[in-house]
Amino acid sequence: MPFPQAVLTEADDIAGQGQASIEAEITRSTSSGQANRRDFRDIFTVTIDPVRARDFDDALSLRALPDNQWEVGVHIADVSFYVRPGTALDREAQKRATSIYLIDRVLPMLPHALSDDLCSLKQGVDRLAFSAVFTMDNEANILNQWFGRTVINSNRRFTYEEVENIVKSDAVRSPTSSEPEVGLRSADNQFRTELIKLKDLAHKLDKKKIKAGALAFEEDEYHYEVDADGKPISIIKAERLESHKLVEDFMLLATNKWPNTFQN
Repeated sequence: MPFPQAVLTEADDIAGQGQASIEAEITRSTSSGQANRRDFRDIFTVTIDPVRARDFDDALSLRALPDNQWEVGVHIADVSFYVRPGTALDREAQKRATSIYLIDRVLPMLPHALSDDLCSLKQGVDRLAFSAVFTMDNEANILNQWFGRTVINSNRRFTYEEVENIVKSDAVRSPTSSEPEVGLRSADNQFRTELIKLKDLAHKLDKKKIKAGALAFEEDEYHYEVDADGKPISIIKAERLESHKLVEDFMLLATNKWPNTFQN
């Protein structure tokens, strides 16, 4: 499904501004003189996606706070910064509604200049986001929450399998208040401490959700391998991993708490 030329032209114009438009947005202030976006660029942030992922539209952050508290951020790419109401991009996006993922290709909602770049939370580059930020104790009780516009910079792109190997490592215990602070690294498993803590908090959120009466739907998922002509040659059953639940539990939390208005 090719994009109309007017849509491609708009996307190319936006891509041409690139980092300059992001930097201008970061330095912009509100009418009250406050920063327009909360800055998360110095806070541990990662994306966790399938190995075949083509774009990265959500990320998680973690920061240790005093008194054994934790700040967890759930970040979604701020597509609305680039796709303004009434534009050719906006009208085309409404027609397509969503990106469609096929076995060997994707039919994107937005041109590649946006979907694969400026609206993709790539590793090591500044990106604009909408964020749900929660302050929690060690039992995943929510003590405070904040929602608004942010700028992030992902430390690392992880696959589900990479995270699974880390959080299930027999050599590592879930962090407690007596263990090393977040920020310590190991040569073979970078960001191990942070990922273990995110998994621990997500697990406790899941237990609370189930206790409150939530239903758990577990379905098998399959991937298809195709040859150069697009013909299926094998079917692979995807294993349900703890790392999938880690991401899902925080995304469900953000969705459940998401307000109609945002703080700045």
